Amino acid sequence: MTTTAEPESLSLTHRDHDTDDYSPVTGRPVLDVQDLTVTYGTGDSAVVAVDKASFEIAPGERVALVGESGSGKSTLAMTIAGLIDVSAGATIESTLLEFEGKPAQPSTGRSVPRRTDGIAMVFQDAMTALDPVWTIGGQFKHVLAGVGVTRKRERVDLTEHWLNKVGLSDTRRVMRSRPYELSGGMRQRVMTALALCGSPRLLIADEPTSALDASLARGTMELLQNLTQEQGTALLIVSHDIKLCLEFSDTMLVMYRGELVEQKAS
Repeated sequence: MTTTAEPESLSLTHRDHDTDDYSPVTGRPVLDVQDLTVTYGTGDSAVVAVDKASFEIAPGERVALVGESGSGKSTLAMTIAGLIDVSAGATIESTLLEFEGKPAQPSTGRSVPRRTDGIAMVFQDAMTALDPVWTIGGQFKHVLAGVGVTRKRERVDLTEHWLNKVGLSDTRRVMRSRPYELSGGMRQRVMTALALCGSPRLLIADEPTSALDASLARGTMELLQNLTQEQGTALLIVSHDIKLCLEFSDTMLVMYRGELVEQKAS
């Protein structure tokens, strides 16, 4: 088993908090969405996936976005993350869409949508979200380089640190592996570590428990909660599991047929 000491530079990506006394930070919202509408197609064939959605997320807050399949919740999450490409037929309109006080612009005229800086996402299917060609170590190298970590020793230390944080102890083997060489549970943990290693201010988890049994689902939610609390990262959970979200969120947003129909404290 490989273990490493926490590097001094880790202070950039790991901020300690007392999770027992955790409460969301109040003040200016990290995300402010007002009257967001997302439409696919035009004219008679147009489909409104998100219809005038408005909500805020405070720094460190845990928000659950729940709704049945097809309610528009994943489209809403991907729009916030900057992963909806308007050049591919989507129309995005809002009176306000700000992340950390700055406009979050949709992708235009790009073959690959540009993610909003400071927002990371854990996808439902780790097998398709991870690059099948690159090793896990190579994928960490790419993510960490994007946040300014370029020295090899520091990068390796951070990679091992985050793999350990998500419960993967044989870090060197995992780093040499490609996604298809890992189990489904290991891939899910790798994707969580990749999302958090760049110290995002908002983490979006899209249906993180949909393919898991009850015990694994709870473990996944506890892991996401603990790691985001340690960093002071806001968390947006997209799910259809209302019972689980009630336990692991501060605020719940209910979506139905593209509209946010209810918002309340969990």
